[in-house]
Amino acid sequence: MKFHFRLQSLLNWKKNLEECSQMRLARKKVQLQAQEEEITELMTRRHENEERLREKVVSGVGLGEYLLHKEFDEDSFEDLLNKENRKERTQVEIEGERKVLTGFMKERKMLERLKEKGLKTFTGKMEKLEQKNADELVLQRPCSTGKRGLR
Repeated sequence: MKFHFRLQSLLNWKKNLEECSQMRLARKKVQLQAQEEEITELMTRRHENEERLREKVVSGVGLGEYLLHKEFDEDSFEDLLNKENRKERTQVEIEGERKVLTGFMKERKMLERLKEKGLKTFTGKMEKLEQKNADELVLQRPCSTGKRGLR
């Protein structure tokens, strides 16, 4: 006789959901890292633009070029705010996915404990059955109490 866990298909499904959640979480983390790199790059470009503008103001800069630098500063600031907002949304999504993943892990572990408990019960029953069969075999054997002559 073989052990069969009635909820095996549910356990397999929960494992699959957990793996999918882990992959979504990993993708979100990669996305967050890329967003952070974009923000850092944009902040560096903004800082470089400010430095160039300061240098040009000292040496003399035309109004058109000054306005061009200021326009870049305003546009890049707006872009920076948008990138920061997307980053915050991604962080919220990551936290949500972590909670989902934790739920799947708890459900999977609960099902695995049920499976282990069922297997332990099954193994105990099988051992008892084997012992009972062995005892019956011993009882069914004919007793050989043959008498031998003493010499």
